Amino acid sequence: MTTEKSKGGRPQKYPYEELRSVLFEYANKNSGKLITLADLGRETKFPRYVWRNNEKIRGDIEKLNQTPMAIVGLMKENVKIPSAEDLVNSNYHNKNLLITRVQQVLDAYQTTFEQVLKTTELENRLNTKEKEIASLKEEIDALKKQSAFYQEKYESMTLHSTSLLSRKNFQLKENVIDAEKKFKEIDDEFEDLFK
Repeated sequence: MTTEKSKGGRPQKYPYEELRSVLFEYANKNSGKLITLADLGRETKFPRYVWRNNEKIRGDIEKLNQTPMAIVGLMKENVKIPSAEDLVNSNYHNKNLLITRVQQVLDAYQTTFEQVLKTTELENRLNTKEKEIASLKEEIDALKKQSAFYQEKYESMTLHSTSLLSRKNFQLKENVIDAEKKFKEIDDEFEDLFK
C-alpha cells in the first residue's frame, strides 16, 4: 500500500513549487500576453514537455490565460498589472484577444472597486461600533461611580442606625443591624432544619 506522500518510483525531477515560481515570473514579465507551452519552453530553463506533463501547472496556466488578474489569486506578492501599452502591443494582431484582455482588466477593476466600497462600508461600521463602545464604557464608569456612592451611603446608614441618637438625626425608624433579631431568625431556621 502506498501513500500520497511516497508513491515509490523515481522522484520528480522538476518539483511543482519550482515550476510554479518560474511560471509566475514569466507571467509577471509578460503580463497581458497569452501564455503558451512553447513560449514557456523557449523562454525558461525547463523544456516544453515538463510544462505539458504537469497537470497542476497546466491548470495554473489555464487560470492565468483566462484572466491576467488571476495571478493576484495565485501569487499574492510582486504582482505586475499590465499597462495599456503592454496589452495593445502583445495583442495588436488579434483584435478579439485584445478585447478579451481589456474586458478582463475592466472586470478586475470592477471587482476591486466593489471590494473598496465594501471595505469603506466596513470601516464606517467599525468606527460607529467603536464610538458606541466608548459611549458604553463611559456609561459603565458613571454607573460604577453611582453604585459606589450608594454603597457608601448604605454603609453609612447602616452604621447610623445602631444608636438611638443617630436614628433620630437621620430619621431612621429601626436598627438595620439588629444582632438579636438576626440571631433569632438563624436559630428558627436551624430548628426548622431538624424537625
